[in-house]
Amino acid sequence: MRPILALLGLTAALAPVVLAPPSQAQAPAPVLVTPQRATAGTPPLVLYAGLNKSRGYVVGSKLSESGLHRFMGDGGRPDARRDTLWQHLGWSTPRISGLAVDPSDPARRYIASGNGAMVSTTGGAAWRIPTDWRVTEVQDVAADAAGRVVIGTAYGPWRSADRGATWAEAADGIPLMQRYTQDVEMDAARAGRVVAATDGGVYVSDDGAASWRRASAALSVQDVAQSASAPETWYAATRGRGLWRSTDGARTWTPTATAFRDSTFYGVAVDPYDARRVAAASWNAGVVVSADGGRTWTARTRGLPVARLYCVVFDANRAGRLWAATVERGIFRSDDMGGTWRYAGMTGTLVFDLVFLPDAPGAAFATPDASAR
Repeated sequence: MRPILALLGLTAALAPVVLAPPSQAQAPAPVLVTPQRATAGTPPLVLYAGLNKSRGYVVGSKLSESGLHRFMGDGGRPDARRDTLWQHLGWSTPRISGLAVDPSDPARRYIASGNGAMVSTTGGAAWRIPTDWRVTEVQDVAADAAGRVVIGTAYGPWRSADRGATWAEAADGIPLMQRYTQDVEMDAARAGRVVAATDGGVYVSDDGAASWRRASAALSVQDVAQSASAPETWYAATRGRGLWRSTDGARTWTPTATAFRDSTFYGVAVDPYDARRVAAASWNAGVVVSADGGRTWTARTRGLPVARLYCVVFDANRAGRLWAATVERGIFRSDDMGGTWRYAGMTGTLVFDLVFLPDAPGAAFATPDASAR
């Protein structure tokens, strides 16, 4: 979904749950991946950002608090002069390329970084790198409840079947010159199914990333996103070929947003509360939105300081709220599909990914204020 430093857009959803009559009671269907939206009786999901504080940085100087950040809310008083709205977590590093959580164990977290895949079993308090020297320039990571973890790298996908303990190359079926993998997503409706955004197109695996087949035209795909409420619907953001859509579970793809067919898009997102609301982040067209399931699209960049963006995400706790990260001019949010925008911190940064995730139980993190929910 973005250039080589791009971070993951973790898009996930709940598997369908079918309730049986009392006389034929069944266990609910398992949650395959981390849900995209908060559910009744559970704590709100929290917005995380992977970013690089790039403005004014001189190579060789002390690294600022780049890396993983957690939104704390603005108390109704955002301050453009200071990054008081975000909490820095973990190492200071310019290369965190994505974050995922084990749906069966929220304390187990995975990070895609320049040095490999990182794993934490303490909710992010401590990390280790289980991958070896062959795994670098990791662009994205995705995990499911069965213990499968898949990463996308500049050299193709890798996979783990044991929650990140051991790893194997997993590019069978992807030609060598198409293996640059910018984004990987676990299908929320089908266990073991993985969708990847590569330099050769959208690739799909039905066996946990052991083998792949190309599902789209030959495209340089930067990001893919699945609808939480209509899981057969997927969108793809491409370099120089606009936006593409699938309505059959990522099996076939057609172009959408024809008015922006030559634009480069680095990120795409679907509102988890309403499959008709879609948004995309472009390098030259700003934020582009659809309110009718991708049939028509409108640019909604007025009110943003620049029209260059790497990522957008819909709020997991509040239907219709949209977040967008501009290039070095801060993060903004909108409650009217981009009609108006409100500043939310992080001026001077390159934000390559925004994702809502559950906090780890018992993690020693400060509590976000009400404006973050």
